[in-house]
Amino acid sequence: MLRNFGQWIIVMINGLLNYGANRVMSFGLVALGVGGFYIYDRYDKNANYLPVQARVTNVQEVCYLEKRAGRTRTTSDTLACDKAQYLAKNHPSWQDFTVKYKVTVDYDYVSPVDNRTHSGKQTLAAYPDGKKIYRGEIFNIRASKTDPNKSRES
Repeated sequence: MLRNFGQWIIVMINGLLNYGANRVMSFGLVALGVGGFYIYDRYDKNANYLPVQARVTNVQEVCYLEKRAGRTRTTSDTLACDKAQYLAKNHPSWQDFTVKYKVTVDYDYVSPVDNRTHSGKQTLAAYPDGKKIYRGEIFNIRASKTDPNKSRES
């Protein structure tokens, strides 16, 4: 009886493998990998970095136009944001495109390691909270607990 049951299990597993269980297992492994990376990133951010305030020293803003059609993505070269917005609204070749930002923020912060001022830089796909950042403003980052020159987004 047990011998037949074991053979039946083997036959069922082979049948599942033939009907797409490999795909399900592959998607499961990818989801597990992505989830694991997310959990590690959150752990690293909370265990190795402290929230601090940084003062903006410089903001560089460039834009590009992007259009997605299914899996195809078409982008323009980088250009001034006002020009990109004008083209997206008024130019017939660019009206189906959306304006995407690339914002580079330079900042100074006081490191919790040595209590000295250090500089950092972040490149953002959009402004934090949808509001423009100007020189002299304060925004939140995370500074390393061990390396005074290391920081990351909040």
